[in-house]
Amino acid sequence: MKSRANYKEYIIDVILILFVVQLARINIKFILLKQLNFNLVNLIITTAISFALLGILLLLILKNNEIFNPTSLKIVNMFNQNNKQIRMVLGIIVILTFMITQYFEDAYNIYNIGLSVLLIIIIPIFEELLFREYLWNYLTNHIKNVMIVFISITILYAFYQVGYIDIIRQYISITNKPGYIIDIVTSSMMKAFIMGSILGAVKVKLKDTYICMLLHALFSILFY
Repeated sequence: MKSRANYKEYIIDVILILFVVQLARINIKFILLKQLNFNLVNLIITTAISFALLGILLLLILKNNEIFNPTSLKIVNMFNQNNKQIRMVLGIIVILTFMITQYFEDAYNIYNIGLSVLLIIIIPIFEELLFREYLWNYLTNHIKNVMIVFISITILYAFYQVGYIDIIRQYISITNKPGYIIDIVTSSMMKAFIMGSILGAVKVKLKDTYICMLLHALFSILFY
């Protein structure tokens, strides 16, 4: 039986992985943004591209890794395996909710479209693959107590939001909207902790990352 010290070592491993992932995302976005004018549309576009490129890189690196990705999860198989009906219902709810919210939007432009793609598609897929799939599998492979895994991933997911401070700072700089970065980061962490707790419970109960992705997308539509 592994000691508490061993648990800490694996959790530290996850923290280091998250640090590297955030650093890579920031650098990719910085390089892309340097080639463009510093405005809101380009911020959203470069942010979306940085998430997508990093997500693809992780998929390629970990696709055959038995520790992080033993089931070789593929997004294209979302509606072809267990819990298919739950996923289909959630998928329909996500689409209908998005259509209803868009009906009340005042304007359709590149910014709104890019933001929707980022919040409803790219980030849910990226973060759920990272937290509720790869890192969850890594900890589960070494820590048999599922509650330790659940609590660790939930807390780390909340603190991971601090890494998005670059996006928040640049957004405030461009829009000149009043507000303090610390308040926005704290609010994001609180939302992430609540959402992470719900998604973690779903992962424990159903062992289905696809459902976590769909729920994440739904939460993004409703609360962001």
